[in-house]
Amino acid sequence: MAQSVSVLDVEPYAGSQERVPDRVEEAFGEIQRITGFTDGNVLSEKLRGRVLLRRFANPEGRSTLEILVNYQQALAARGFVTEWECGSRGECGNLSSQGWQNGMNLGIGGDIRYLTGQMPYEGGTAYVSVGVEPRNHYVQILQTAALETDQVKVIDAAAMAKSIDTEGKIALDNIYFDFGSAVLLPSSDEALSEIAKLLAERPDLEIYVVGHTDSVGGLDSNLTLSRSRAQSVVDALSARFGVASGRAVPAGVGPLAPVASNLTDEGRALNRRVEIVAR
Repeated sequence: MAQSVSVLDVEPYAGSQERVPDRVEEAFGEIQRITGFTDGNVLSEKLRGRVLLRRFANPEGRSTLEILVNYQQALAARGFVTEWECGSRGECGNLSSQGWQNGMNLGIGGDIRYLTGQMPYEGGTAYVSVGVEPRNHYVQILQTAALETDQVKVIDAAAMAKSIDTEGKIALDNIYFDFGSAVLLPSSDEALSEIAKLLAERPDLEIYVVGHTDSVGGLDSNLTLSRSRAQSVVDALSARFGVASGRAVPAGVGPLAPVASNLTDEGRALNRRVEIVAR
């Protein structure tokens, strides 16, 4: 039987193994929830709130039906109401697994099963979807949550200089990357511009750009990701913001220097950061 299922931290079907690199957690994100399949088209609903996506390898000898029913029963015991489900042998239509992280798709025909529904949770609603294919199964949860506004504080060159003078470093929370990658997002430009301004105002200052990650995933992959993200910042400073080569040196320490616990969403968010360190 499946283990107990809590809303935002699903215990997997007994014997399953989580594919940790595929796990996605966002305090406020957006997903597409499959709500039906008709006339060759997937019907879906866009939802925003707290997101948790998990992928598990199925235990040997367990059918897709057995896995799905166990999740359904465990959730129903907590007030879950199934809104749509589909069975195997083509009933689920064309639901390719390539788009799972966006809430879409599981496979083309074959032994595919899926259900979605909702349940009351902490004064709001939790939308839960479970998809099962022969080798893996997927759990998608979105808890309705209001977007916290006024959370981005602009750290300008003067604030950077003050922190570097007193602490030798500053953590920047407004440098952003694509999920799981080292691709800088355009919303990082304001922070990069202020770093360049700081270096222009202090011609003798040289810095390390240090990437940090949370502890989700393997150590080696996190070290590589943190170094690559630091390198992306250095490359952008040089190529687009006029910082002379050599004044900013990239480094990455992965999860080895946390500032908070990696056991909570909030702690992991604080640990994913870029720091500027005087050298």
